[in-house]
Amino acid sequence: MTIVIDPAIRILPDDHRIFVLHPGSSKRFYNDFQETSSVFLDLPGITFAARPDTDTPQLRNQLRMARRIASWRNGGSKEDEKPSRDPDDYRVENPGNAAPKIVHAVMDLYAEARAGDLILVPGPGYNSTVYIGEFVDGFDPQFKVAATRYPTEQIPARKVAFLPATMAKRQFNSRIIRLLQNRQAIIQVSQEVDRREIYSIAYGDYVWKESSGNLIRVTEQEIDLNDLNKAVDLTNYFAAQYLALRKGELREFLALDFNTAIEEYYDKSYFGGVSVEVHSPGFFSRRMKDARLAGYVSTMLALSGAGVTAGEAVDLKVTNSANAAVSICDLQLENDIREAMEMYANLHLWEKDICPRREVTKKTVGLKSDVTVKKK
Repeated sequence: MTIVIDPAIRILPDDHRIFVLHPGSSKRFYNDFQETSSVFLDLPGITFAARPDTDTPQLRNQLRMARRIASWRNGGSKEDEKPSRDPDDYRVENPGNAAPKIVHAVMDLYAEARAGDLILVPGPGYNSTVYIGEFVDGFDPQFKVAATRYPTEQIPARKVAFLPATMAKRQFNSRIIRLLQNRQAIIQVSQEVDRREIYSIAYGDYVWKESSGNLIRVTEQEIDLNDLNKAVDLTNYFAAQYLALRKGELREFLALDFNTAIEEYYDKSYFGGVSVEVHSPGFFSRRMKDARLAGYVSTMLALSGAGVTAGEAVDLKVTNSANAAVSICDLQLENDIREAMEMYANLHLWEKDICPRREVTKKTVGLKSDVTVKKK
C-alpha cells in the first residue's frame, strides 16, 4: 500500500502578477464576467488583429470608435445617430504625445497579463464579493464576448478561470480595499504584503520566491480560545519539527516532550505576519520564510488526522494537483515527510501523542488544511 499525498500547494513564478480590474462604470459588467468566464474593458465593436502591445495612432482611433459606440448604445441606439464603424473616421490632427489612460489599460489587460496571473474583480459596496480569477491563456484575437448592456456587440476579452476562493471587500486589509476602490480601469498590486494576503486567499498554501504561505482553516461554529491556542501549538510543533529536520536534529527533537520541543526549536525569524479570522468558517494564515515550510506543516497536519500509522506513511508519494508539472519543491517535500515518518516509525510518539492531539483539534476547532491523503 502506498500513501498518496496531494499538498495542493501552488508554486508561483517570481515574476507572477496580480491585477485589479474594475468591471466598468457602476460595476456594469460585474455579472457578465462571471457568466462568460472572461474579463474585458468597455470597448464594444472593435477588433484587435494582434496583441495590442504598442501605442499607435491606429489603436487610438479604434479606442475612440469604441467609446463612441458605447455612448451610442447607452443613449438608446438611435438609428439616425449610428456611429461610423471605420476607425479612420476617428483620427485627430494633434493627438498629443501622452497616451490616454485607456491605452495603458488595453496594453495591461490584453498584452501584459499572462496565463497564470491573477485578476481581482470588485463589486459594488463593502459587502459585495471580490471575485478572484486566473488568466487561462495568452491573448486570443478571436475570443470575444457579448455583454448584457451590449447584446449585439462583440467585445475583445481574456479567458479567466474564477477560483472558488471569494471574500467580501470589507474582509481585506485597508490597503487592498483602497486598491479595490481605485477609479482606474486596471491596476497592478505591487506591495509584497498585499500580494501575499491575496495569494493566501486564492491558493491557501503557496510558494512564491524564497518563501511560502500557510493557510489553516477553522471550521467549527463555536471556537474556544484555549482550544484554538492548542491547535496553533500543534502547527507550531510541526513547524519546529521541520526546522529541526533541516538542522539534522530530528532525532533529538522527537526525544523531547511536546512543549519543550517547540520551545527549543521554534524560531520566529522564519515567520512573517499572521492573519487570523476566527468567525467560522475562519482561518489563520502566515508567511513562512522558507519555500518548503508551508507544505511540510500542512502535510503533517493532514497525515496526523488521516488515521495513517507512521509505518504506513513511510511508503508515500507526493502528487501536487495545483501545478501542471512536478517541481523540485514537490520532490523535496516527499523526501522531508518520508524522513520524518521513518523516524516516527521507530517510536511510539506518532500514535500515542501526535495523532491524539490532532484528533482533539478536529473536534474542538475543526482544524483543516487543503492537503488530501489517500491510500492506494
